[in-house]
Amino acid sequence: MLLAVNMENTYFTFGVFDHETLLFTSQISATESRSADEYAVILSGLLRMHDLSPSAVTEAILASVVRPLTERFAEAVRMLTGIHPLSVGPGVRTGLNIKTDFPTQIGADIVANAVAAVKICAQPTVVIDLGTATTIVALNAKGELSGVLILPGAATSLDALSSKAAELPRISIESPKALLGRNTVDSMTAGIVYGHAAMIDGLLDRIEEEWASLDLHIVATGDLAKRILPFTKRKDAILLEPNLTLIGLKRIGDLNPRPLPTV
Repeated sequence: MLLAVNMENTYFTFGVFDHETLLFTSQISATESRSADEYAVILSGLLRMHDLSPSAVTEAILASVVRPLTERFAEAVRMLTGIHPLSVGPGVRTGLNIKTDFPTQIGADIVANAVAAVKICAQPTVVIDLGTATTIVALNAKGELSGVLILPGAATSLDALSSKAAELPRISIESPKALLGRNTVDSMTAGIVYGHAAMIDGLLDRIEEEWASLDLHIVATGDLAKRILPFTKRKDAILLEPNLTLIGLKRIGDLNPRPLPTV
């Protein structure tokens, strides 16, 4: 079985694959103060919660944008399973042709999302990931990663608004009651959700114009996708795949030699 882990700034997302079947997914908060021992205990608990023994894990792969924690979590995997996890980065085969100025600067999560999108969608494709940051990745008609947009995520923008404007409260992102709010909370909710949705619509329009493409496929993922996408004008044309990053990691794992047990 393969353990796939997407290490992002806010959450770590886990998935275990038995061949092509995703058995389960779980998520924990990204906490910098945790030791390798603590992460090993948490990971062991997640596996056993789903009736799996750590010894069932024969492969492991990580996509991390939290560099200070990458090696610590890799050590937790080694302690628990004896497997040296593969970390997505330079030198790892992905099957993806990256046509950017500095391909090594592309985040591992972006690469994994693109690899999955090439597998499940026709091209050209735009991949939208709505998390701590919102990323929009363009894959051209050849399936090449030809460019990326990185923007503050909706929750990140909302936190900045609340912290910088003393009169505005901290709120959660919910479905807005109407386009135009009639009180502070409703106004903030509508602003952040409709604003982010309109931004996505506008950027997709611009990509279509730049590529002169009327056959653009769109796939989306991320914790906030279900909150934001229903308010886009293109909601019916967007394929929502919550496990896109894990699917991409599984594909990358298949393209690389099996990790060797630690000695």
